[in-house]
Amino acid sequence: MSTHLRYELTRKLDCDRRSTVTALAFSPKGSYLAAGHLDGTLLICSAFSGETLHEVYVAGGVSLLSILWIANDERQLLCGLGNGVVISVTIATYITVTGFRAHDNLPVECLSISGSTVVTGATSEVSLWDHSASSNRWVSRGIITPPPSIAVNSNSEIIVTSLHWAWTKYSDNTLLIAYLHHGILFWDVKKAKIAHFFYLKTLVGAMHISPDGNTLVVSNLDSGFDVYHLNNCTLDGSILHPCHGRKIPVAFIHGGFAVLSGSPIGQVSIWDASSRVLLQVLKHEAMDTVLSAAAYAEWESDRFLIATGTIARENSQPGIYLWHAIKGRHVASAFIHIYFNDNSSSRSS
Repeated sequence: MSTHLRYELTRKLDCDRRSTVTALAFSPKGSYLAAGHLDGTLLICSAFSGETLHEVYVAGGVSLLSILWIANDERQLLCGLGNGVVISVTIATYITVTGFRAHDNLPVECLSISGSTVVTGATSEVSLWDHSASSNRWVSRGIITPPPSIAVNSNSEIIVTSLHWAWTKYSDNTLLIAYLHHGILFWDVKKAKIAHFFYLKTLVGAMHISPDGNTLVVSNLDSGFDVYHLNNCTLDGSILHPCHGRKIPVAFIHGGFAVLSGSPIGQVSIWDASSRVLLQVLKHEAMDTVLSAAAYAEWESDRFLIATGTIARENSQPGIYLWHAIKGRHVASAFIHIYFNDNSSSRSS
């Protein structure tokens, strides 16, 4: 199915005077693209036109590291900051920003949600919260026990790299927590205990689960990505792709029929999820490092979007690239240069 899709660059949003793009996320219905930056800027853009609709600036320039849309009406999202604070951004006539300290001065690089349960990951800590979107009330449900150490990683720092929810044989609501040196922990939220622990011989960076819950893809920070059967944690195969020691993003797209990755050399790639055949390379400027990516698919309306974000380099500004594909036919490319404006702005403390 994914072989009939071919993406073309439709817009590039240059981050004029802005820093590295750290996080990207399309809203649930694909109306908006939220983009976070290392300098604490949050941009909310139209996914159709690329126009910047709202801007939020975190006081003191605290880094904005993660983004999570939490409302199907596309009016609320959470952002993890570099100082341990999680802010809630509500989009209405005016932008409303509130926040609370989820971790004590640790960078909140991971966010995930299931129902009213929000999970935050910051360095070695993973915390569970009950969150009411209507009242924006947060209640702690405790901290998840760190994974066990074995001889090969007993002296390694515990670092959380990714969070995902899955239906597993252990629980219908299992939280998977990836650790850089300590493998993947399966946490039974209902019983509040470790259900399973999966040690990998490689480092574990980004992690993503297929929509059917059967397959897990992991960035190993070295040779590319490894694909595992989730039910028995056995290796199904690998995808070779340069990582250069970076946490390269990876995700299932097109309903699980394809895999999308970032790139340290400007070569964002799409593979067939079953055959692992390379389908397309989304070329950026030479040697651009792409450490943030997001995708949106709407089969009914034939609308398929990818967003990629680059880091700041000495001789080039970071940018956000918007790619568009239409199922079953070629899309003519267009390039539109868009400058960010100040249509709406807020400041949070």
